[in-house]
Amino acid sequence: MKAALLREFQKPLVIEEVPDPVPGYGEAVIRVRAAGICYSDLEIIDGKVAPPRLPLILGHEVAGVVEEVGDGVKHLSPGDRVALSWLWYTCGRCRYCLVGRENICENQLNTGFSVDGGYAELVKAPATHLLKIPDNVPFPEATSATDAVATPYRALTFASRVMPGDLVSVFGIGGLGHNAVQIAKALGARVVAVDILESKLEFAKDVGADYLVNASKEDPVKYIKDLGGADVAVPTVESLKAMRQAYESLRAGGTLVLIGLPVGELSLPVIDWILRDIKVVGNIGFTRSDIIRSLELVAAGKVRPRVELFKFEEVNAAVEKLRKGEVRGRAVLTF
Repeated sequence: MKAALLREFQKPLVIEEVPDPVPGYGEAVIRVRAAGICYSDLEIIDGKVAPPRLPLILGHEVAGVVEEVGDGVKHLSPGDRVALSWLWYTCGRCRYCLVGRENICENQLNTGFSVDGGYAELVKAPATHLLKIPDNVPFPEATSATDAVATPYRALTFASRVMPGDLVSVFGIGGLGHNAVQIAKALGARVVAVDILESKLEFAKDVGADYLVNASKEDPVKYIKDLGGADVAVPTVESLKAMRQAYESLRAGGTLVLIGLPVGELSLPVIDWILRDIKVVGNIGFTRSDIIRSLELVAAGKVRPRVELFKFEEVNAAVEKLRKGEVRGRAVLTF
């Protein structure tokens, strides 16, 4: 099969022929129809986050068709439409899995990091971690449901429990942010979209944001405070400044959910934090249940992930366009 391999950090991926994967007991091989390019893939390519080995096939937002199943697989058959996420394997027995928090499983293996991922014609995974895609969800949009929808979905439900009528501020309208806007609206919230680019704010308006703030031209904290303050603030960008502004935009009793991954330390005023009863919550990823709910939202038309399609052979051009911030929504490779 053809695959795009990361052989050296800070170098383009190399497309070459590699052996087809063979399913073992309890595993399945899927023929990839679409694979999303996550910003975290850029961090792996750049060596900021080092995987256990090189060469490596990246890609953890995968959608395709079951090609072959191994012994012991009863619930999947060749031809089934399925999605594969970052969660290639979770043990189901550690303290976190047992309480429904498999996103922090102590023994997890990750697609496109611990094991080879979906920038390839075929990929192998445990059948337990392949989730069926509703018939009316196209493959490119399904890739977003595995991460770019599922991550903000968990942030706005499990991590912060957004309620109808809440004011939610979303800082950064990119691959995650534009879906966060739609999820918050689906939960009955009003949404303030914050970005520094007018094109991104127009994008936010297109997907349902109620208020738009260009942080390069006006103070988003004052704007949001004038609305009464946010009940929930979700900075999706790699910016400590945006995280601090998101915190300051909260009303008393509000929740700051951190899903962006900037390098550095976030300094917050402790007395203010306590006296205003603010919650600051980290949120990493999602569970398979979050992905199923995300696929349901997409199938129902309540969330429409925006994707920009690239041919598999254009993988390096897609990576560079994402790096420059020029992708509208999520970059997706198609096969």
